[in-house]
Amino acid sequence: MTALPTLTQEYVFFDVDDTLISIKSMLSFQTFWYQRTGDDEGQRAYEQDLRQHLHPGASWEFLHRLYYRHFKGRCPQEVRAMGRAWFDEMRHGQAPFYHPRPLAELRAHQRAGREVVFVSGSFPALLEPIAQELQVQHLLSTRLAVHQGRYTGEILPPQTIGSGKVEALTQFLEAQGAVPEHCFAYGDDVSDFPMLSAVGQPTVVSGGRELEAKARAMGWRVIAPA
Repeated sequence: MTALPTLTQEYVFFDVDDTLISIKSMLSFQTFWYQRTGDDEGQRAYEQDLRQHLHPGASWEFLHRLYYRHFKGRCPQEVRAMGRAWFDEMRHGQAPFYHPRPLAELRAHQRAGREVVFVSGSFPALLEPIAQELQVQHLLSTRLAVHQGRYTGEILPPQTIGSGKVEALTQFLEAQGAVPEHCFAYGDDVSDFPMLSAVGQPTVVSGGRELEAKARAMGWRVIAPA
């Protein structure tokens, strides 16, 4: 008797900022933080870093580490509470928080029995409220180092930007006993290209940096945000 093939769980890896939601969560949260805390000195230092390093050709990996250095000394519990307040305000703002088309596809994958996984350079305090609302169980995101109850400003590996997303995705699939060829991924930015290349069924959400042309050259599926 021929053995039946073993069915494995299919996973759908979603970048979050500008792929699923319509804002850059990290930048939005930092503005929200400084407005709520009144830390004018910290805000000036942060904005100076942005002016100096944020440009179209900037390395997302470098900016990622630079961003979290401004978390040094913050209390994790306070950041988590502020993250929930940020979500509540952004979610009910005037502009649609979620991109309609990617959100509809996420829901369709869930109805088909696939598990959605967020893969983001953002951090749990911002991602957890989104995941809870959308019934997403798995987060592959930035983990911040803590010493004596305060953030150090450093991040723990793997860095979930660029090639680091592939590292996190691979570790996750190995732990689950699943294979990337049976999985899906969604991203909008050229930094998502390694992650999209690692799965069997990539989809690009149009509008990000330099990715759409690459996707069309690869024969990948491209969808509009709305």
